[in-house]
Amino acid sequence: MPSAGSSAGFAAAGRRSCAVLLLAAAFAGASCARRESAAGDAQPSPVVPVHAAVLAPQVVHDEVAASGQWRTTHEIVVAAPFGALVESLAVEVGDAVERGRTLGVLVTHESRAAVLGAEQLLAAAGDGAAREEAERALRQARHDLVRVPLVASADGVVIRRMAARGAEVAEGAELFALAPRQSLVFEAHVPVSDAARVRPGQAARIAMEDGAVVPAVVARRLPQASAADQNALVWLVAQAPPPGAIDRFATARIVTGADRRTIVVPDSALVEDDLTGAVRVAVVDRSSVATWVAVRIGTAVSGGHELLSPALPAGTRVVTSGQRGLPDSTRVSFEP
Repeated sequence: MPSAGSSAGFAAAGRRSCAVLLLAAAFAGASCARRESAAGDAQPSPVVPVHAAVLAPQVVHDEVAASGQWRTTHEIVVAAPFGALVESLAVEVGDAVERGRTLGVLVTHESRAAVLGAEQLLAAAGDGAAREEAERALRQARHDLVRVPLVASADGVVIRRMAARGAEVAEGAELFALAPRQSLVFEAHVPVSDAARVRPGQAARIAMEDGAVVPAVVARRLPQASAADQNALVWLVAQAPPPGAIDRFATARIVTGADRRTIVVPDSALVEDDLTGAVRVAVVDRSSVATWVAVRIGTAVSGGHELLSPALPAGTRVVTSGQRGLPDSTRVSFEP
């Protein structure tokens, strides 16, 4: 039979056990309360409104676009063979001329002076006899005018006209400059990244600022002056004389391959890293989650670029507005 001391010990132990159980229950209740509070404080993931486009195949013309200007590798200067009066001019800058064509007509200073002298005599004639003599002298002077035509020595294009009708010019003065057809080239500034695709003999179209289009062929690629050059210089030879003055700026499109039908990504969907040059697009899946995907693009088309990789199927949605700063794997909604 337990003693009174043992009974007191058991009672104390019982009280301690009850206290431990109550403390444990309190902690458990607090933990549950914290979990319920945390669950109540959690916010749903934000939905970002964006604009998107659906990828679709398009016909891509395999070509390289490059800006540039017309130049001549050689020119022929037509100068006055003597001091003269410019009686007439038959061509303007930009006109195509053939060898032997008359560009203008000069009158020698000597013969012109004889006409002027006879005109002065006529003006000063005081009687009928003097007037008749002066008229006879004027007719003879006009008959004896020495007119010398200016003739093109080669086929070409007029690139400068330095004289005007009625002007007095000195011996040796430049009147015209012609660019022989074989010397007229369009100097295109082709991006270095595209230069390897450009080869002599490829067809090209040169679009002028006024809307005219000049057919051309790639003649040669000039050596690069420095490895740091951003563009390679390519000379195109026109198949028809270009309209207007030389040194005009235009845009060439060089055909580098056959047309093909492929997926095109809108330019508005492409985001380029300024440091690395890497290009990405935000692709939206069926659950409306946008994921960033690195892409490799090719030929430029109107408003977009050919998609080389990865092989995104037609119908894929890509974000075209609102993707700047968009975190990866973000849920989006589409705005009209």
